Amino acid sequence: MRRIIACLLICAAVLLCFAGCGSDDNSKIVGKWQATKVKLKGETINFSELESEGKEFSFDFKEDGSCKAVLGGVENNGSYTFNQTTVDVMYGNKEEKLKYDRGVLTLTFYYNNEATSYMFTKIE
Repeated sequence: MRRIIACLLICAAVLLCFAGCGSDDNSKIVGKWQATKVKLKGETINFSELESEGKEFSFDFKEDGSCKAVLGGVENNGSYTFNQTTVDVMYGNKEEKLKYDRGVLTLTFYYNNEATSYMFTKIE
């Protein structure tokens, strides 16, 4: 009886290991993401507090690896690769690297040695 239980436990452990293996799981990021917070000069504020009317910041990631990036109201179509902790977005001759952590995407721009980070959350 002990051998049967031990064998079943080993089989269950092997199945769990195989279930954890596989390719990148894009389902975490597929959908539309909207900027909700901005970190400027060390201070985090709500995106809605910025004077950015008409300056949409969003990403729309599709299951097939394509995406639409709207940065400062400028729309770009491209592709992306999700690596569990980062998203590499390619459009035109540009590439942006976003960090992914616990359901938040962060895009950081540097201008005059100062960082501005936009935090995006999934809206659909």
